[in-house]
Amino acid sequence: MTKRILVRCPATAKLTATGQTVEEEAWGETKLKDHKVTCPHCQGTHSWTKKDVVLAR
Repeated sequence: MTKRILVRCPATAKLTATGQTVEEEAWGETKLKDHKVTCPHCQGTHSWTKKDVVLAR
């Protein structure tokens, strides 16, 4: 099942979509390097790694 990759805004604690998806079955093997996302909640730019990710429908 395809899941959306979300990260939590450190300023507001709201989840933010990264615009990326991953197959849930492949998540354990997925390699992600440092990424950045512009946050719609605080207008900041947040860096994130795999450990910061929340998978959503």
